[in-house]
Amino acid sequence: MQLSTATKTRARELGWSEETIARIEASPLKDVTVANIAMMRIPEERVRGFLDLVDRDPERVPNLTFNLIRTRSERGVRAKPSERGLLLKDINIGTYGQVPDHWPYENDTPRGAHPSPDNYAPGSYYIYDKVEVWAEGVDELYEDAIRDRWAPATELDWNEGLAELPAEIEKAVCQLATLYSGHGLVEQKILAKWLEPISYGFHDVKLFLGTQIYDAGHKVEALRKRALANGGGLGQAPLGALYRAWYGALKFTEMITAVDVVYKSYELTLFEAYGDFAKTEVERKLFSLLARDSRRHLEYGKRHLLWYVQHHPRGRENVRFWLGRAEAALSIELRYSHAEREALALLFAGDMERIQAGIERLGKLREKQLHDYIGVLDEVGIDRLPQVSPHLVAIAENPLAV
Repeated sequence: MQLSTATKTRARELGWSEETIARIEASPLKDVTVANIAMMRIPEERVRGFLDLVDRDPERVPNLTFNLIRTRSERGVRAKPSERGLLLKDINIGTYGQVPDHWPYENDTPRGAHPSPDNYAPGSYYIYDKVEVWAEGVDELYEDAIRDRWAPATELDWNEGLAELPAEIEKAVCQLATLYSGHGLVEQKILAKWLEPISYGFHDVKLFLGTQIYDAGHKVEALRKRALANGGGLGQAPLGALYRAWYGALKFTEMITAVDVVYKSYELTLFEAYGDFAKTEVERKLFSLLARDSRRHLEYGKRHLLWYVQHHPRGRENVRFWLGRAEAALSIELRYSHAEREALALLFAGDMERIQAGIERLGKLREKQLHDYIGVLDEVGIDRLPQVSPHLVAIAENPLAV
């Protein structure tokens, strides 16, 4: 085999002797293999060792090409850990941190790598535009989720943290646990459905959504455990009207608007308020942990909505329409889910005899939920107050309105 002029030149630049070059040409190695070895800047003594392997196994070893060195990916990158360790943002550097507006590959090519032209099998992706999924700092939200992970089995004191409660209060706690564990189960299923079509170039988003799917799962776990740990048992199932906006979403951003903006805003306000009327330490800590998760989900929803309205040519108009649909579904759930509002009124009251005080406090909660929701949209530059669902306003004014 005669080495090409280019391969010989590179070999000589590396200091390979003419004797070694002659030995290579007398071997069954191909020029492409030798060129790739030279590209890896292998010193002569190691090349001689490799030639010994060729001599011992001339049928198989010469079939190696080492074409992996021919990748067009950026090489020589050294990511440096930050104070919190090696984070996603620490490796999103150089070309590896460049997220294109449109992802060009239909297969499983990772960002920063390049597909093999000889093995390109299109995948099941159909979301290729950054505007459809992106949120600034989503890599940091993922790291927060990993850092904040918790295990319901051991994080909560199921032995000493529970106490015997009046029958109606225990039933009310278990009713809320039933409703919100149901919401978590559907949330998990909806998010999982949308995870696959997001193309591989936006892996940061896929990683974060994976944590939210996990969060939704342990919300189901933790709330079911609370319902069954203190003699109450499960209550009535959710009404399910809320899910119409989730299942009916035709675009990823529409789903995120419904789940991670409209619903999560209301959920977060409730979970944060739960500490004010929690009857045992288990509920107090449980809802504090759930609120921390919900806050992170809402943050992704806000950041994505902001990115979408800033970069999509019809972003603001689309979001306005989707908000209307999601608010309508939520308002139906709040108006006709008697189980939720009565459970909350009982928990606010503390007992049946003070139910009127519980209703008044429920009204304050509904007012705050609406106020917080409007505030979330204000943060992304959407003035929703003039167009917010009149049913949500009516519920804030009268929590028992139907």
